[in-house]
Amino acid sequence: MKRLILILGIIFLGCSAPTITSNCDNSANFSIYKTFAFKNNPENINPSLSEYHTDAFRVLIEKGIGNELMKLGYRKVLDSADLIVAYDVLIKNMLDPRVDSAVIYKPWVDTKIDSFNYTEGLLVIRLIDHDKNKMVWQGSLSGILNRKPEKFGEMVDVYICKLFDALAKQLQ
Repeated sequence: MKRLILILGIIFLGCSAPTITSNCDNSANFSIYKTFAFKNNPENINPSLSEYHTDAFRVLIEKGIGNELMKLGYRKVLDSADLIVAYDVLIKNMLDPRVDSAVIYKPWVDTKIDSFNYTEGLLVIRLIDHDKNKMVWQGSLSGILNRKPEKFGEMVDVYICKLFDALAKQLQ
């Protein structure tokens, strides 16, 4: 029974929502910021996972971030912005070795090592005060991605929204 509970716990843990962290500079006065622009990020392409590092994914991420900043009352401009938005995406394949991960009863001890392959992603977003060249907020999302890169866009807006909800709470 303990083994079944452990296995179910691992399964539900793998399906859980991403971890969200948010850190705000308490001395920053966000009411003075009116505009934002994206920093030109150099392409950090991981050749083994290049399917996640495409212009289409960058557009999805920037659209999600832009929508959330506009909800907070900021306006997007091309240059001379009050806030500079910088972000990094790190995606890597992971391997989780497990001993006897089968969910069936066996009257013998099975020491066969199974493994579970999954893809883990991290998105870090930074808001930088343009005039002071100082970071005023940083938020991150990390978690297990769907095995199909084309499913990435289905949840990115939802998770970016949750991340910026954390910023909105800090600004209240």
